[in-house]
Amino acid sequence: MKKMLFLSLVSALMLASISSCRKADAVIRKEQSALSDIYLTTEGKGGERLFDPRYSANNDTVYFDVPWYYPVDSDNEVDLTKMIIRSTIPTDAKMAPTLGTVMDLTKPVTLTVTAGNGKQNTYVVVAKKVGDVSITSAAIAYEAEGATQNLEGVIQQNEILFYVLPGTDVTKSTFTYEINKHSKGSIASGTVIDLTNPVPFTVTGVDNVPKTYTLRATEPVKLAYGVGINRKLFTKTAAELSFGANMETSIAVSGDYLVLVRRTSPSKYSVYNRFTGAYVQEMMNPFGSTLSFQMVEDSTGNLLAASWAPKNANFTLYKFKSPLDASPVKVLEWTNNNPAGITADGGVGRRVNVYGDLNKDAIIMAPAGLSDVIYRWRIVGGQVVSNTPEVIKYKSIAGGSSSFLGYYAEAQPVSADANANYFINYQFEVALVNGSTHERITALNLGWPVVFTMPTAYARFNNANYLAIVKYLNTYDLNQVQTSLYDVTQQSKISMDPASDDYSSFNVYNSTLLTGTTNGNGTADICIGFSNNKERMQVYTLLTNGGISAQEFTNYAK
Repeated sequence: MKKMLFLSLVSALMLASISSCRKADAVIRKEQSALSDIYLTTEGKGGERLFDPRYSANNDTVYFDVPWYYPVDSDNEVDLTKMIIRSTIPTDAKMAPTLGTVMDLTKPVTLTVTAGNGKQNTYVVVAKKVGDVSITSAAIAYEAEGATQNLEGVIQQNEILFYVLPGTDVTKSTFTYEINKHSKGSIASGTVIDLTNPVPFTVTGVDNVPKTYTLRATEPVKLAYGVGINRKLFTKTAAELSFGANMETSIAVSGDYLVLVRRTSPSKYSVYNRFTGAYVQEMMNPFGSTLSFQMVEDSTGNLLAASWAPKNANFTLYKFKSPLDASPVKVLEWTNNNPAGITADGGVGRRVNVYGDLNKDAIIMAPAGLSDVIYRWRIVGGQVVSNTPEVIKYKSIAGGSSSFLGYYAEAQPVSADANANYFINYQFEVALVNGSTHERITALNLGWPVVFTMPTAYARFNNANYLAIVKYLNTYDLNQVQTSLYDVTQQSKISMDPASDDYSSFNVYNSTLLTGTTNGNGTADICIGFSNNKERMQVYTLLTNGGISAQEFTNYAK
């Protein structure tokens, strides 16, 4: 027995000795040294993303065109000697010099990113102050048929087009416009001009750099189908709109207004002019201290405000005639008593979508959080058929058998019929779904650099059906988004390969990037409005922590 104990002790000591002599595993250092994001802010603005970059062809030079004044319509002159660079670099990498403090950018600054294994990338940051030579709006007034006619111009990159009917006398057109208050126009606003022939118009910024536009009266070529000329209406940054951190979640259109939902406590509905982005007023909140994430519009401009309802709380919808309506009508109130047996989040109200006229016939759909469940209500003759929703389970969920629709999934009906088909948009796909069987019919073919999609809007314009979505690109920080417009009139096109020669007839528009700070909740929104007797369509995009951009589409071709 003693011998066996001795042998066991010797064996243990030998194993311990062998173990103590074994070398530790080597740490494999990472080789990534590329700059994945960079932006500028100013002293006192913390981490607010104020100015975005543009890159040289080989990505080794980063240019910043900094507005002479910020905000651009203010008198606050930007000081390039007091700028702050913020960037994102790979883990295990180091930046030299250290960023995040005030720097002088009146001269180029060299940045070096060193990977964990010693590999380096060098970048040169070049900043300059620039004047604002954009034109916010332009119009002409002329006499026709004994009355003054007012015509808004379509602002293009280098020209302003005024679409007038054949035979119209434009020899005495009163030209008015809006530009930055620090810039100068070569023609005074209110001047009478002859537009029989093209007229040059130069805007000179505060930096004395000019840009010349051509004013042109032309006969409109009205398209029988789809969108034609488009232009940017405005872009407002998070700072200009006084965004909080992760607070702005939804937008909706009604009349001449755009409503922004802020999930503060209590929630707030801020109203803006939807053609200029100018603040108008705050809207009535019918929910008191109950949280609201979402407001949507119907086909006639009625607004539907939704409360947030976790399990066993009341889900309430109010209808407003307009943002100025102080007497909203309660559409429905339903206790979220978990009728589908959802074991996870199950909350309702983060996303609500509607199709139709709330005063006549409409369909309302709202997914339950972290589930495969969507709730559906019908409006018939202006009244809700039942406060208790129809419980739908999406049967073709992607991402594996244990997947769910996430927190911010959307279900967008495409008609007001009882079993209307609908588009579903969640972290794994954007798909058209059969409204009776709740199975996928077809899905969009999206790949890198799309990392995520979510907000959805659906509308009919000039004999075509359009699906507008917000795509999160390049990074799982979810702070870089692109607005895309798809012509989904022909169902067969929805799954089209992006490499197809005909893809541009399906994916008819992709915006430039709208960027912000890290968007941990992955929230954004999109909505659509119309003007000029539906000859123009406006698409509005909200990025939480980023801002709002607006794009206008017409049914005119050059």
